[in-house]
Amino acid sequence: MKKTILSLMMAVLVFFQAYAQNEKYTKAMEDAITSLTYTSPMPELQQTAGQFERIANAETAEWLPAYWASYTYMMLSFKETDNGRKDAMLDKANEFYKKIAGQQADNDELMVLAAALASARLAVDGENRWQEYVPVFQANLDKAKQKNPTNPRIYLLEGQSLYYTPEQFGGGKTVACPLLKQAAEKFATFKPASTIHPNWGLDTNQYLLSQCGQ
Repeated sequence: MKKTILSLMMAVLVFFQAYAQNEKYTKAMEDAITSLTYTSPMPELQQTAGQFERIANAETAEWLPAYWASYTYMMLSFKETDNGRKDAMLDKANEFYKKIAGQQADNDELMVLAAALASARLAVDGENRWQEYVPVFQANLDKAKQKNPTNPRIYLLEGQSLYYTPEQFGGGKTVACPLLKQAAEKFATFKPASTIHPNWGLDTNQYLLSQCGQ
């Protein structure tokens, strides 16, 4: 009887320790995500990237810290003005992406992130990189759409890409705005799996739609 009670007490203790650890992890992630906005100054974004990196190193079984670290370094690349430093940031983003890509091969959010990273590489030097990165961008969005057609970030990235593509190359507002409107419809019903799962893009989509007059 004593052994049974002791075993039960140990099980309860382990449960509460695991619960407390999970709460600590979730809170740390929520705090970092809250500070992650496109309008954040570069030093703040660098600090946020460091937070995600530390969490990723501590929570090696979790994929979300590495995901958000990759996303944050990608955002930092857009803040940079020097192309060499942009690519260095994207190299860092790619390192974190590769850490989890194999574990999450069937995850549409990782496919979307891969497309976003390809788009960021194009933004550095589209004239010389389009042959390499446009197929990567499109292939990943196609896979994501096949896996989860309700993901609004798929349509955001498609619309955003066309919005900034000159009309003579098949882009422009006429083709971009319907996709951005579709993304807005998807955002309206999208519910992330938790407070720390991917839920970015709404503000960007709203801004682009405002430029469409919608």
